[in-house]
Amino acid sequence: MPREYGAYVTAWRRLKRWQQEGVWTQIWQTLLANLDEEGKIKWARAFLDGSFVPAKKGEKKSV
Repeated sequence: MPREYGAYVTAWRRLKRWQQEGVWTQIWQTLLANLDEEGKIKWARAFLDGSFVPAKKGEKKSV
């Protein structure tokens, strides 16, 4: 991580806190709402499904 971003431990702690507080979910929901308002999402073609994402180290992911 570039030094101008500060200590990596601080960044890791913030990331962990933001995940626990739901910050990333709020950002995602806000982005989707904004894109929807601007007509930039084709909902008939959009989906979110992580079940197709391969697991790390080739392990099979249970759904």
